[in-house]
Amino acid sequence: MRGTSSTSFAEVLREAEAAPAADAVPDTEAEELFSMADAIDSSNQLVRMLSDAGRPAAVKEAAVRSLFEGRVGPRTLELALEVVRRRWSEQEDILDALELLGVSTLLDLALREGVLEQIEGELFQVSRLIDGSGDLTSALDGARDEPARRAVLLRRLLEGRVHSLTVILAARAVGRRSELKPARRVEEFARFAADRRRRAFAEVASAVPLNESQQARLSAVLAGIYGREVQLNLQVDPEVVGGLRIQVGDDLYDATVLARLSRARSSLVA
Repeated sequence: MRGTSSTSFAEVLREAEAAPAADAVPDTEAEELFSMADAIDSSNQLVRMLSDAGRPAAVKEAAVRSLFEGRVGPRTLELALEVVRRRWSEQEDILDALELLGVSTLLDLALREGVLEQIEGELFQVSRLIDGSGDLTSALDGARDEPARRAVLLRRLLEGRVHSLTVILAARAVGRRSELKPARRVEEFARFAADRRRRAFAEVASAVPLNESQQARLSAVLAGIYGREVQLNLQVDPEVVGGLRIQVGDDLYDATVLARLSRARSSLVA
């Protein structure tokens, strides 16, 4: 994605990551998002309508609700509504956004299980495997108009050889209609996983909810400390001493320590 679409997707992804549903089942949520993308993709008229920047957001939201409410979980539906509320540079970008939200959900699961780096590496390996096998490339290209059959072919090849999440992601990559070659689609997912792994994640517990301004300032301080974007995962805990506790990987800070680090960084910059 580029330009407006890139900005829109970053906004949707931040909202999805900032407010994870406690009762969400990641693989179910991902499958729902993939199914929604496929359902929308099956109608050119629906794709045009939902990606039309000149059409009122309320009309697009109503269309999504009429099609999917009661058929997917509340969080999945809300993510889809967040997508159609935004502007997209290309029609296909709205489908990519829904799909990548599903991919992100599975990568969140991989992160929690401590296998994100493994998933990333295996996806790159699968991409190279397709490129390096004439028979596999021919089989996948031969099923170009049957993306579901391509997914089955790759799933059968990979099951038992790589992590189950890698199987799901690789099968999805080749199982959607696309002008890209299957190997490039798998590589796209691998690069998305690589971007995800390079970002830092902060578990933030606060005595009271942080407002948007406070969240922005905290993000800026942490980004300055770590030299990269830091995603905040927020929770409220009235028993937090000092009002704030932040954990980034093995680093644990309270509000006092964080303030000293921020002041030290400012003095060094000055």
